[in-house]
This record gives sequence, structure tokens and C-alpha cells, in this order.
Amino acid sequence: MYYNEFREELLRMMKEQADEKLQIELMERQKLNGQIRYALMIRREENPCAPVIYLEEFYDSFCLGKPLEQIAEKLWLIYNEEMKDDLKYLYDHISCMLTFADAAPGLYVRVMHSGKNRDLLQDTPCRYIQDLALTIYYQVKLMDGQVRGTVMLRDEHTQDWSVSVEEVFDRAISNTLQTEGMYWNTLEAVLNHEKLLPFPQKLSYSRTGLHVVSGKTGVWGATVAFLPGAAVRIYEALGEAYYLLPSSIHEVIVIPFSRAVSKQLLAQTVRDVNRLEIPEEEILSDNIYIYNTQNGLLEIVTEAE
Repeated sequence: MYYNEFREELLRMMKEQADEKLQIELMERQKLNGQIRYALMIRREENPCAPVIYLEEFYDSFCLGKPLEQIAEKLWLIYNEEMKDDLKYLYDHISCMLTFADAAPGLYVRVMHSGKNRDLLQDTPCRYIQDLALTIYYQVKLMDGQVRGTVMLRDEHTQDWSVSVEEVFDRAISNTLQTEGMYWNTLEAVLNHEKLLPFPQKLSYSRTGLHVVSGKTGVWGATVAFLPGAAVRIYEALGEAYYLLPSSIHEVIVIPFSRAVSKQLLAQTVRDVNRLEIPEEEILSDNIYIYNTQNGLLEIVTEAE
């Protein structure tokens, strides 16, 4: 059974098992870097929010021999578990986005490739950095503070708030810096499963010359390397100009000029890793960047293409 047939059959089975107050829909959602994912949305009439369950992993289980009936049973278990969350609270939480004052504490920024996300970035406040785009999103949290999801900010939000995009960006960047900060470790330490450390004034010696830079949580951690002041801070800690390799949306790798191999080899390494090791949704860029000591900015190394 092909994936499209699996989705339709699972939808039919779930509808047959549902009571009359449940609405079940098959959804197509655009994710990062142009990826399309499919999900079931199960909504009860009286609830303003509805769980969305993505189906890719369940199709993998089906292909490995798990019966469709057992997959449907698993989906109902997930739905019931999701319903234990206070969905009314989540709805009220999202409603906080009606005013900038209420939304401001939950605003953060994250970086993504601008070209691969052209459709996703339509009608969205952005700051472009070479081939990347810095965007704003709102964190939806449960009552215990656990992050339940995110909502990408749209132009309509800032228009309704009657505040400038610059003011919204300033607050989102400030929140991100306070929450994530900037963390690092040598590549060899990271490969040895050592934790990232608060970014120091001077980076210690790395046997490979490679340093991993990310945020405190490591999620969307590459963002911190493109925030205002970050490029200069890395330059000062290294004591010389450097290349920046976008290893994924979660971290970047920096290497000082004095320890770098050829630009062509660095660029080819990034492309190879993106193709062979990084999930499509987590790819940041195929380009490498160089720190320009004249203007203090990161720029694409075009000579390596």
C-alpha cells in the first residue's frame, strides 16, 4: 500500500470509529525547507484547539508489518493523551497574541534559509542575512511552562498591534538572548558527548581547530550566531577572522583562518554533510561564510562555489 492509500484508509478507519461529535481531517502542512508533511487533525466540537498527529512514522511502522488496526488504536491513545492537556488554556494562551504587550514575553527569533522557504516566508516579518532569514515566532506553552508548539509571526500580527516591526524584532531578539545565550565547545568535545559551555571571552585550544556554537538548549541554536553582536563576539574570542560553517539549524561550526583548509574543501564538506547526514528540514545552508574584519559582518564565500 502506497503512502497516499495508507493515509486515506487510515482516515476512513478513524472516522468509522469516531463518535458523531468528532471531526477528523487529513491535513497537508508545509514545513521547513519546502518539506510537505501529512497529519490527522481530530477536533471535538466544543474544543477550540485540536491535536494534530503527523503520519510519517506510522506509515514506516505499517511498512514494517504493523497492522492498520493497531496503528489506529495507537492514534486514539495519542489523541486521548493529548486531550489531557488543557486545550482551553492553550487557546487562551494563543489569544494573548491579540496584543503586543501580552505577546511580547513569548516572542523569539530563529534563522532559516530564505530561498528554500520562500513560500513559508510570504507575509512574514523577516531580516535577511545573506541567503538566510531571521524570523519571529511565538512560543505556546502549557501551564507548567513546557513548550507545546510555536506560531510563526505574520505581517497581520504587527499591523494589528500597531507597533513597528523593528520594535517586535528587538523584543524577540532580547528574549532569545536571555533564554538561549551563546554556548560553545570544541568539536572533539561535542563528539565525545560533552556539554556545551557558556561562551567565554577567549576560546580554548581545539585539536581540530573546529568550535561548535549554539544556544543553551541546542534547539534552533544556529540562530544565536546570527544575532546582533554575535559575529564580532566570536571574532574577539578567536582573536582572528574565521569561517562559519552552517552545520544545521541547531548549531554552526567556526574555524579560525589559521586552522582552516581550503575554502573549496570547506564548502564541499558542508554540501556533503547536508546531503548525507542532515535531515532536509534541518539544513540551514550549503554556503560557508567568512567574517569580514572591515565591516564586522558575515558574508558568503562566493569563491568557493
